[in-house]
Amino acid sequence: MTALDRLARLEAAIPPPPWRLALVVSRPDKAAGRGRKIASTPVALHARGRRLPLELPESANQPEFLAKLDEMEPDLFLVADYGEFLRSACRAAPRLGAYNLHASLLPKYRGAAPVAHAILNGETTTGVTLFRIEKKMDGGPIIDRIEVDILPLETAGELEARLAAAAADLLERALPQFSCGKVVERSQDEKAATQAPKLLKEQGAIPWQEDAQRISRRVRAMNPWPGAYSHLARQSQLARKGAGAPERIKFLRVRPLDPIEAARAFGAQAPKKPGETGGDGKTRLLVACGLGAVEVLELQRAGKAPLKAIEFLRGWKARPGDFFTSNL
Repeated sequence: MTALDRLARLEAAIPPPPWRLALVVSRPDKAAGRGRKIASTPVALHARGRRLPLELPESANQPEFLAKLDEMEPDLFLVADYGEFLRSACRAAPRLGAYNLHASLLPKYRGAAPVAHAILNGETTTGVTLFRIEKKMDGGPIIDRIEVDILPLETAGELEARLAAAAADLLERALPQFSCGKVVERSQDEKAATQAPKLLKEQGAIPWQEDAQRISRRVRAMNPWPGAYSHLARQSQLARKGAGAPERIKFLRVRPLDPIEAARAFGAQAPKKPGETGGDGKTRLLVACGLGAVEVLELQRAGKAPLKAIEFLRGWKARPGDFFTSNL
């Protein structure tokens, strides 16, 4: 359940809460996907489905939109993944201030991709923080936060869904403080601050020379975007001219194997270099890493639906010497 859904449900409760959801603000509709069809954000779709008041300004900082807000005389702004920095005039519009729900335990992982960077860095715990929006990005004083454990093979998309539910819980817990005027803020420790910048497409390329744990974390962190990928070079392709370029494969989920488990899994056909494939060719697909190996659990060929490894192996006849490479 998202924070917006929780707000709408709370407002419909009996007895009603001492506040009213006066307006939902989302980003404008825009072209998306291969067909470049005009699409609304999930927030806008949700608001329309519940018949909530909705505005889609080109910018929340536009003077025309700020004038509308001033007329409403709002008490509080609650922001989640809006995608635009709110300037001082916008932040000053609500009587109590503007507050943001951020998917990390601030001051760690300030920035656009906190969930992915927490997984990349091997964190076992993350969470959601509610804080006042100020000029410094994600640096305002904290109201409250909730911790969430990161599961061993959990992807960024799966973790984001659980954090959205935690954000709804956090918001419900904090609203009475705003209603009663008993909000307590505490400053962030700047010395403990870390950054989580926006992901780039090229970060999805799998560096097979790294150890299995790091590669597993990269696959999880890049799912769903930008996707962890590599290119499958078949030994038969390398032996024949004009046999076609290596096929790009997206890795959706892998399981790391330590060196001892990897050696046992590969058996007599021990890989010679990172990226080489192994397994029984029928039920298991293994890829050697700089240290250890990963067992591929789910992957996706270009333009195709996701496949379990066993389904992929039915159509791909593995040969000794086949390998994955990201150096293309």
